[in-house]
Amino acid sequence: MFSLTENQKKIVLAFVIAVLLWGYASNQTANIFNYGEEQAASFLVNIEVRNLADEYQIESMSVERAVVRIDYVSYFSQLNRNDITAYVDLRNVDPGDNMKIIEVDLPNSARLMGVDPGYLLVNISRKDE
Repeated sequence: MFSLTENQKKIVLAFVIAVLLWGYASNQTANIFNYGEEQAASFLVNIEVRNLADEYQIESMSVERAVVRIDYVSYFSQLNRNDITAYVDLRNVDPGDNMKIIEVDLPNSARLMGVDPGYLLVNISRKDE
């Protein structure tokens, strides 16, 4: 039969430990280099209203918040919810129901992947003077 001497057993054990240490060190090194890699994130943000004329008021909005999915490159910092702004532009609206696209302002390092929902329904009425 095949039998290992004491010295051969130590060599095999040393080899197994070396492989385990190499795997652990490779994983730790990969974590260090992840700071420059792309990461994806989703944020639930409130929807702001912009450019509503003074003679109009909002009666209702179909949604108040939206899920914004972004892709960004992380360099020793993380994006948070306060860095992202979702809004609807109500510049050219008429009284009644208006369907508007939800727009998003992002930092320069981020890329928009999607907004859910992508639009909302806003009911506009004239202010009573």
